[in-house]
Amino acid sequence: MITQKAINESENVTRSKVNRHGGSRHIRAAAVALSGALAVQPQRWAVASDHVIEADESGAPKCEWAVSVRWENDIFGGSDKFYTDGIALGVSHTGPSWLDPVADRLPWGEGRRTVGYDLAQGMFTPSETDIDPPDPDDRPYAGILALGLTLHVEKERSYHGLKLVTGVIGSGSLAEETQDTVHSLIGDDKSQGWDYQLHNEPILNLAYEYRHKFQLAGDRKHWSVQALPLAGGWLGNMLIQGQAGGLVRFSCNMPDDSGPTLVRGMGFMPPPRRDEVRPSSEWGYSVYAGSVANLVLRDITLDGNTFRDSPSVDKEYLVPSAGVGMSVGTQRFRVSLSFIFWGKEFKDQEEYSKFGSLAVSYFF
Repeated sequence: MITQKAINESENVTRSKVNRHGGSRHIRAAAVALSGALAVQPQRWAVASDHVIEADESGAPKCEWAVSVRWENDIFGGSDKFYTDGIALGVSHTGPSWLDPVADRLPWGEGRRTVGYDLAQGMFTPSETDIDPPDPDDRPYAGILALGLTLHVEKERSYHGLKLVTGVIGSGSLAEETQDTVHSLIGDDKSQGWDYQLHNEPILNLAYEYRHKFQLAGDRKHWSVQALPLAGGWLGNMLIQGQAGGLVRFSCNMPDDSGPTLVRGMGFMPPPRRDEVRPSSEWGYSVYAGSVANLVLRDITLDGNTFRDSPSVDKEYLVPSAGVGMSVGTQRFRVSLSFIFWGKEFKDQEEYSKFGSLAVSYFF
């Protein structure tokens, strides 16, 4: 049996050792921490090189970022008229954000949240750009420069997007200067009717879109077929319309996302969910086709300025559109190329529009 005297002697010896090595307790703690870092951190970095860490060191969800650029131009369709050019730069972050209080109040706000910011410019010209003044029965000259703020919310099979668009239509969009610069670089003739473009007017618009994913065949991580019906609408002085349609895509190692879009749509969709099991360098491919019917009640580029007299044409209310495309990439970047057919948008329009869309995204 251990006596009280033995216990006291043991405590005295311990105190003596602590006194002789004053910082020993802290040294041992530091050594443990250092050895833990050396043992754990390299392994964690090795994992991060191929897979995505979903939480930071505190255990909070980690923010994922994406940078994207999209260029749309009718040069891909061999023309220079109607919707002739659109370019957009977008940045987004997935995870906790300053818009969480807004999302919490939305009936569909729970899910994977992404906040996107984009700057876009679009230009519209008539079919005959070498006459001055332009044909009053042809599409007016119009340029738009806009900032977009988008809240994307994704669940396993559904997507909701809510976008606020603000900016200017008219000479303040710098569309004339942009087109003149590009035409000078490629040696093309300048358009002659920009002096008759729509007047400067601030724009404010809301857009909403819903998508749903159906796995028709196969497995997303192998060869598979997926359908994505969609519906939505726009409300504001730039555009008032409803739309419905969808797309089908066939893929190998299909990205876990909500499909493609356009500058004239949501601009940019949220980045794919990252797969923790697969290497970030593994390639995926997809081809897709789809169509959308647009019910257009107001389009400022056709109806003209809201509060001032300006060039205008009698628009078509039902405008169909269709497209085909392909996408290739990894968990770190993606390149998409689409070819779009846009139905006749105004009376006496001789043919539909066609343009190409090239999008490049980097995820980090």
